Amino acid sequence: MRRALYALVAEPVVVAFILLATVALFASGFAPPDSRAHSVWMAIDFLCVGYFLAEMIIKLIRDGVSGYFRSRWNRFDFAIVVLSAPVLLLPVVGELRIFAGVPVLRLARLFRLFRLLRFIPDRDHIASGIVRALKASVGVFVAVGLVNFIFAMGAHLLFAQTAPDYFGNPAISCYSMFQVFTIEGWYEIPAAIASGSGSDAWALLGRLYFGGAVLVGGILGLSLANAVFVDQMIVDNTDELDERIDLLVAEVRALRSDIARMQDRQAP
Repeated sequence: MRRALYALVAEPVVVAFILLATVALFASGFAPPDSRAHSVWMAIDFLCVGYFLAEMIIKLIRDGVSGYFRSRWNRFDFAIVVLSAPVLLLPVVGELRIFAGVPVLRLARLFRLFRLLRFIPDRDHIASGIVRALKASVGVFVAVGLVNFIFAMGAHLLFAQTAPDYFGNPAISCYSMFQVFTIEGWYEIPAAIASGSGSDAWALLGRLYFGGAVLVGGILGLSLANAVFVDQMIVDNTDELDERIDLLVAEVRALRSDIARMQDRQAP
């Protein structure tokens, strides 16, 4: 009996249920809510949620609480199962008006897709690279955020009257400046300032201001952040080569030392 239960949580079975849940999630979007097909896909979805809960319980019994949570991927699975569990409430709360249309209950179904990350080859190597890159990029992201804030406040003070949709208050201004930093449609903002002011001088000022913002924040700032992130992601690819070079240098130094001692002994 115990062996049969443990077989239910084998990796191939888990992958099969994840794929089945994904198919059900995708197919249910094409079926009208009141159709029989939608009910079938929802039933399959609930079945998958029930399986994931059972899988977690079986692994907790098999490995113990400490053993289960010792694995990072088990902790990840636990979070995903907890986030997707509200799907089981839909049949109960679906008829209650206070819960009608609560998107988080349906959104929780999507979190199970993240479990596919467990089966990516070399996942631990990738995860450690991402963590290392995020830690190294914190300073750059903070610097870019400060530059964004400075430019946003300047734009708010200069162009709040001529382009209120973009710079009417500091919060909107920060969002608009972030859009400028991403170099996505930034040219529309100077055009809006030019049409709102009706002055060639303000139009020129707007073009110069946001051209500088694109150069500093978009081209230099975000490019630097991307460079630091990518560099830290691949830095461990050269660890083995660095170790071999260090070993080779040590051997060369030892060889030179031996040669020097031999020459000292042979000297008259």
